[in-house]
Amino acid sequence: MDQQQNIEIAVARDDADIAASYPVMKELRTHMTDADAYRAQIRRQMDDGYNLALLRLDGEIAGCGGFRVHETLSRGRYMYVEDLVTSAAKRSYGLGDKLFDWLANEARERGCAQMEIISGIQRGEAHRFYHRKRMTIKSFQLVLPLA
Repeated sequence: MDQQQNIEIAVARDDADIAASYPVMKELRTHMTDADAYRAQIRRQMDDGYNLALLRLDGEIAGCGGFRVHETLSRGRYMYVEDLVTSAAKRSYGLGDKLFDWLANEARERGCAQMEIISGIQRGEAHRFYHRKRMTIKSFQLVLPLA
């Protein structure tokens, strides 16, 4: 990556930010095939505490990190990262590291004792990344489909 490239990370604030994130987020959430439905979904989630961090490379969104801060008896205060993706066209430039580190710092600033990510068992590359970032497997997520 050229040293002159400018990287900025900030939380999405408006519909323009959300719309600009759609092409990158769609790489992770492939079922989101309608940009308007995506924007509406993100807005509903924001109303429920969701935050969308946007990594911009020279002004263009190249990564997204969706997160919430929770507090429970079992974990205390923690950040749950729901979505973490960098554009396939921009991978291997360290952008994932920068976004992950930004999220971890944001978690610390918000008083969180830990940061958690649930990752599908089929996502081996992501797991290697998370292990490299010193994340450990702490539990199994068990699911009962109701529909």
